[in-house]
Amino acid sequence: MNIKNFSRDKNQTFKGSVFEKPLGVFYNPNAVIPTLAIEAGVTLGRSFEANKRGGKKEATERFVEQGLSAVIWLWGVQAIKKTNDFLSKKLFKLNNQDFDIGFDEVRNPVKNNNISKKLVAYKTSNILFSTALATFFIGFILPKINHKISSKVNKEERKKDIKTFNIPSFDEFRKNKKGKNLSFTSVFSNKAYKLAHTLENNSTARLLITDTGVISGRYYNSRNKYEKIESLFRDISSIYFYLFSAKHFKRLLNNLSKNTDINPKALENTVLMLNKNLGQAKLLPDEFLDSAVKNLKKEDLKKIDMLFKNRKTINLEEFIKNFPMYEKEALKMSELQPVFNQKRILTKMQAKDILSPGWVFDAEFLNNVFKNVTNGASADKKRFVANKSLESLRISIEKFAKQIADYSFKNDVLVDKKVIRKVADKNIRKNFIYNIFATFVSIYALGILIPKVQYFITKKLTNEDKFPGEDDFLKK
Repeated sequence: MNIKNFSRDKNQTFKGSVFEKPLGVFYNPNAVIPTLAIEAGVTLGRSFEANKRGGKKEATERFVEQGLSAVIWLWGVQAIKKTNDFLSKKLFKLNNQDFDIGFDEVRNPVKNNNISKKLVAYKTSNILFSTALATFFIGFILPKINHKISSKVNKEERKKDIKTFNIPSFDEFRKNKKGKNLSFTSVFSNKAYKLAHTLENNSTARLLITDTGVISGRYYNSRNKYEKIESLFRDISSIYFYLFSAKHFKRLLNNLSKNTDINPKALENTVLMLNKNLGQAKLLPDEFLDSAVKNLKKEDLKKIDMLFKNRKTINLEEFIKNFPMYEKEALKMSELQPVFNQKRILTKMQAKDILSPGWVFDAEFLNNVFKNVTNGASADKKRFVANKSLESLRISIEKFAKQIADYSFKNDVLVDKKVIRKVADKNIRKNFIYNIFATFVSIYALGILIPKVQYFITKKLTNEDKFPGEDDFLKK
């Protein structure tokens, strides 16, 4: 198989590509737009609901709390980290910080680049410290500021049962976070490396980690027990809709419609590859499957299982020793990741793909897709890309090819370029709609539904439909 050029030309485009960029942000873990859209919707929704119950005072508190928290979540951690990076380079000459500190069985930038322990310790502690500081501000400082603003809006200082505007010390913050050890003495541990990498490269993880401080901080600073109950319910119930509901709803919709959840960049590369291999041919569904996704023989599968028994990777030389006739293919497949500990390696899935004749298992094609989706990080020895995420991407490509065959069978048509294009168009449009719908579900739940339930709980407990920050609540 010879697949070398997947670049676009005038005859190699598909209508669905108009959705590629807007859909692509939903598949980028660092994309700000989806999170920003949710935060904007939630801020407006919660402020609107707060205004209906508690008027300007409660609405102001919700707007300030939600809005500033979103800004810090999205940009605060990175801003603190970059400031520390700048100072460390100027004051301590800690240069060459352009590397990732995550690792798994396939990629380890720290070892592969011989990064010093001092530099790794600094980078790890900087990421953890930046996250802890942002969490401390959102959970313990911002509520104090918000209460002070609320006092000014009310135009009268509360005289009883209000804590003064004293900023707690960082030691006090740590004492109140039971079971959370923010010490940086163990920065050389593997868990610290992985945690720091996740915080640095995944905005969703930053939200989740920061939430631990936010929940405890808001509870600690609540002005009475009713506000504590509201705060706990709102923040804990929000975690699911902030971080997981969109993925679950999208998966459900894709399963119901038998659509493939595939990165739009990978989809485009796959369409171009299939068209190139198919040429002007028209194939029956079974013929297309046999060409595109034909798997290895059972006897070869048994050999692979034995070769990888109790191991996740093997050296390239060991694979070639067992399968000498696949030396050329194995070498190309090993180039999907950087050299690991000065040796070329293969994963079990890669070993299977080498022995599988299907078009979608071609090493050059997969390498091209991985580089395209990760912006070159998959083959960069300074970058870390989780092998699980790449294997999931590879599986989605195989599923898309099977989706084409299913469409061909159900509609009684032969597989050709037009059919591939039609299935791709529908796929990308459906995924775009599903992502938008899932985002709106999150916004509605976070901005409207949760506040309504939260207010209902307070009303049931107090027989009053009022803001717990009102003076008559504070006097109880």
